[in-house]
Amino acid sequence: MGEQRDGVRDSVTALLTLILLVVAAMPAYAQQVPAAADNPIAEAPVRFGPIGIAPRFALQNIGVDNNVFNTTANEQSDYTFTGRVGADVWLRTGRGLLSANGWVEYVYFQNFESERAYNNYAKGQYEWRFNRLRPYASASTLDTRERPGWEIDERVRRYETEFHAGTDVRIAPKTNLRLDLRQQDYEYEEDESLGGRHYDQSLNRRLESAEFSYRQQLTALTTWVARVTREQERFEFESLRNSDTFRATTGFELGRFALIRGTALVGYRKLSTAAGGAFPEFSGLTSNVNVTYTAPTQTRLNAVFNRDIQYSYEDLTPYYVLTQWSGTLTHRVVGGWDVQVTGGRDHLDYQSLAAILERTDSISRYGGGIGYTIGESLRVGFDVQSFYRSSPIRSRDYRNMRAGLSVTYGN
Repeated sequence: MGEQRDGVRDSVTALLTLILLVVAAMPAYAQQVPAAADNPIAEAPVRFGPIGIAPRFALQNIGVDNNVFNTTANEQSDYTFTGRVGADVWLRTGRGLLSANGWVEYVYFQNFESERAYNNYAKGQYEWRFNRLRPYASASTLDTRERPGWEIDERVRRYETEFHAGTDVRIAPKTNLRLDLRQQDYEYEEDESLGGRHYDQSLNRRLESAEFSYRQQLTALTTWVARVTREQERFEFESLRNSDTFRATTGFELGRFALIRGTALVGYRKLSTAAGGAFPEFSGLTSNVNVTYTAPTQTRLNAVFNRDIQYSYEDLTPYYVLTQWSGTLTHRVVGGWDVQVTGGRDHLDYQSLAAILERTDSISRYGGGIGYTIGESLRVGFDVQSFYRSSPIRSRDYRNMRAGLSVTYGN
């Protein structure tokens, strides 16, 4: 798999190089300047002619993690912090826009050196902007040693590479169609294991999908979206997990200047066995809701509700249905000072061919903090977060509390 990862990374490099060569070859006389609403360069905090840059950095979790390994007993605490720097960069070209974004991150623990890690992410995309047609291509790569979700308590090294190619077609002034082709590879480090069970054996896979979407702009700030998607996932080592998926999704995208902004999508997913797969099939509701309401009283409420399938490393329960909700209330007290309260709950409904093995794990999370905002982009805060997981498997229970400072700049 290491050779496959190197090959995929070479493909990412080749695609980014091709994008740059195409951009360089475009004649200057073909230049079209998009309208301000369609031009991220116009809103970038740093601009140099056709180039826009939005830098960002964060120092987070500067404090104590009182259960570093998420264990049921014998909890061990340590001083920790996470530092990240990154940027979004845009370059306007003859008939299009080149965009790139990425970050590098360092996670530090004072005593447990094994938990320290360097992580990074990079993405490049080029969009050709013709009158009615906007083809695009993108490539991204992630190299991280963080927990991939609520199920795995170890900090495991994993790699993700993703390619997209497609086009937007404007068929009316407020109506667009999109065709998107996607390939994504997931790979876990070979020596990362839990009790002798190697994650790469269970979770290494490739996802390929084709998605058709319809977008209708209802108002200046509201767009209705409808999507139909076909996916196939093929696992490197465990063909019993091979699957095909059909999705139908609809909902609204709300502009960032709206009173209520964000995304609210609901849909239907049918997961079926394929190419030797053997697992309990699924059909049911999915959702992707993340909306924020800002009241005139300087109070902001964010609500999240997600539901979808996640793959498990466990042999007898190959996936679980993850249902999660959370809410965050932020109130501007006076001047740049604000207080924040947050809470949420996650349910992991494990599925199995043997009903007796099915179970539900739950994670409760809550916390709060205080912060001070300087200007429009710099915030200093102190936060306390508490997590509690309960499971029919006693060894999966744990409690964790993290408290610390944070300094963030940019979005």
